[in-house]
Amino acid sequence: MNLTSPEFEARPLLLVDCEARTLAALEKSLPRMGVRWLTVALDGRLPEEPLCAALVELEHFASPLLLARLNQGGLPIVALTSHEALSQIQRAIDLGATALLPKPINQRAIYTTLMMAVGLRQQLNEDNRNLSLARRRLDFNAELALTLAALMVEKDMDERQAYAWLRGESMRTNRRIEEICRQRLGESALKRRGERG
Repeated sequence: MNLTSPEFEARPLLLVDCEARTLAALEKSLPRMGVRWLTVALDGRLPEEPLCAALVELEHFASPLLLARLNQGGLPIVALTSHEALSQIQRAIDLGATALLPKPINQRAIYTTLMMAVGLRQQLNEDNRNLSLARRRLDFNAELALTLAALMVEKDMDERQAYAWLRGESMRTNRRIEEICRQRLGESALKRRGERG
């Protein structure tokens, strides 16, 4: 996997539920790093423009709906805390954070933590895509096996001939094999229901 570096100048960092002293500390460090930011609190409205990441202050966290939307969109999330106790680490994980930034805040730690959060989120997003693809393949393998078995019985063919028939039907109708399998399985299910009813 190639790490895509966050576009800090093009996409702002979203600061979620940060208290005044935290905002003051971040507002000193972020401009030096060339990072733009937006703030939101208490499940406020999500900005329209694309974001590079979100930073959430755990001790003042009050935006579960907003964070759920950010997680759903696969945005990197950094949890900011003054206590690195196991309970806070678990809370950060539960909120979808892929990195933890301890207080007191310093510029070097912000950059390193943001890069870690971005890299881990990219890896998680890629893993989720691969898992989804593997599930679709597994579902298709079951559909293909059922379709081949039905063809073997219906047309008195062996497995190789049934697969060749299916491939030929795919080329003839200019449809994917998956579509043909799903259609045939759907038709078989309707036929069975009709026979029972």
